[in-house]
Amino acid sequence: MAGSKDNSGSRRGRPSPARASAIDRLILEHARALFLAEGFDAVAMEQVAAAARISKGTLYARHSSKEALFTAVTLDLIAQWAQAAAQYDHLLTDDIAQRLRHHAHLMVRSMLRPDVVSFQRVLRGIKHRFPQLADAVSGAGYRHIVDIIRGDILAAAERDGRPVKDAEGVALTIVSAIGGFDLYAVTSGKLTVEQFLAHADRTIELAMAARAAW
Repeated sequence: MAGSKDNSGSRRGRPSPARASAIDRLILEHARALFLAEGFDAVAMEQVAAAARISKGTLYARHSSKEALFTAVTLDLIAQWAQAAAQYDHLLTDDIAQRLRHHAHLMVRSMLRPDVVSFQRVLRGIKHRFPQLADAVSGAGYRHIVDIIRGDILAAAERDGRPVKDAEGVALTIVSAIGGFDLYAVTSGKLTVEQFLAHADRTIELAMAARAAW
């Protein structure tokens, strides 16, 4: 309506690109906070719109459903975690063992972050009702770290002159060994952070010992 006071932009025409980007960021930040604090089921699209101080129409124009919004929040979180992890890339050398240990330690520390722990709790809460959604958003983060490790393995194979048969399988094995250990032991309080890091180191040690089979 012409007299609406929707804060999503100017009353005349569309918001500027900068304002549109700011609105997108506000939506994701407020939606993330609500999802992590209250869980998926307890959050309504109206709550997100109110928190971001925009109209429901503006919200639905960007995210057609709560499931779509949750997926967008997930992808944004993964991008933020990846950006935070990338700040340590300057510490990496060309040594594949060092690179794999680096990624393994980042996995461990990421899994223990409070926001990641909260997010995993939300995912578990929706898995029985939205299994495809839960699997898709969980798989996005899983796929990200697998691709990073796979890329390093392929680069090392070319750099070191040691052909690799299944870089994807090796990367999946490493990520599964660390991620599965987290689900089994850390979340139940059976292990300390130091013990989890030691497990990550042992995983990489075994992977390197089997390099001829890669």
